[in-house]
Parts: sequence; C-alpha cells; structure tokens
Amino acid sequence: MLGSVRAEWLFALGLVALLVLGTWCGSRIRSEYRTRREMTVLTVAAVWVLYSLHFGLTLIAAVGSTWLLPLPPPLSVAGGFLLLLIGAAAYIAAAVSFRSLKRMSGMDSSRLITGGIYRWSRNPQNVGWALFLVGMALLRTSGLVLLLAVLFWVSFRMYLPLEEQLLERIFGDAYRAYRSRTHRYFGPPKRPE
Repeated sequence: MLGSVRAEWLFALGLVALLVLGTWCGSRIRSEYRTRREMTVLTVAAVWVLYSLHFGLTLIAAVGSTWLLPLPPPLSVAGGFLLLLIGAAAYIAAAVSFRSLKRMSGMDSSRLITGGIYRWSRNPQNVGWALFLVGMALLRTSGLVLLLAVLFWVSFRMYLPLEEQLLERIFGDAYRAYRSRTHRYFGPPKRPE
C-alpha cells in the first residue's frame, strides 16, 4: 500500500495532474507539429514536467509496492532486473545518439538521426523507457507501476503518428527511406527491396 489515506490522496491528485497536463501537452504538440518544425520552449518544459511527474508517481508506487502482482520472486526479480537494464541501456543509447538536449527535446530538427541505436529502432527512447517501467513493475511486483507503464505506452502510441507526420514533412524522402528500413519499435535493420 502507499501507506496512508493522505499519501493515497496525494497520489490520486498527482495522477489527475498527470492526466490534465498530458492532455494539455498533447494538444500543444498537435498544434505545434502542424505549424512548426520544432516545439516551443513552453511545450518542451511542460513535457519535461510531465515526464518528471510520471517518474515521481512511478517511484512512489514502486516504493509502496501497490496492488501486488502474484508473481514468484525469482521470476519477478530476474525478469524485472533484465527489463530495467535493457530499457535503461536503450534509453541512454538513444539520448547519446542525439548529442544534444535541444535535439532530444524536439527543439532542433536540423538533421535526422539514423545512426547508433536508431538503426535498430525509430523510437528507442520511448521503447527503452517503457521497458524500464515494466521492469520496475516486475521487480517491485506492483500492479500500479504496471498501470503507469501502460499509461505511458498508450500516450506514446497517441503521440507517435504526430511525430511521424512531422518527420515526413521535414525530411521527406530521407525519412521515408529511413522508415522503410528501420523498425518502429525494435528489430534488425531491414534489407532494401
């Protein structure tokens, strides 16, 4: 359990804030991606606050081990630790490939990143983050952390078409070629047809 009625109310309030801020960010991103090449500083700051809030709620749920999953400890520890490591490695490799916080945050679209881990996935940061969250859910056997991981994945899947349309608009044939040879989530590079 989270511990007390007060902690549960704070968590619920954080979850409501997460949903409200997520909806607002989604609306801004949708609007900005239609009319601009990059997101504004305000939108990027809001997205970073959104990610931080989500991570904070995830940590609270993990520490509280809320809604315990009925998993045998060896399976949950081994599987959770493995997914945590793979997810963290993918996320870090993706961040390193950008070589710029501005580029990673969507404020610099001067070049299409296709090297490093981006040869294996068009979305390694988000896939890595999702794996990290599922790993944490398994490690702590927390159904609430798993629910937060699912919430992240659903949000990511709603955002993905917007980003793909933007990248196609900005980079045209270069992005279409990249998309045709690189998996959306993960897999070895495809052979050209």
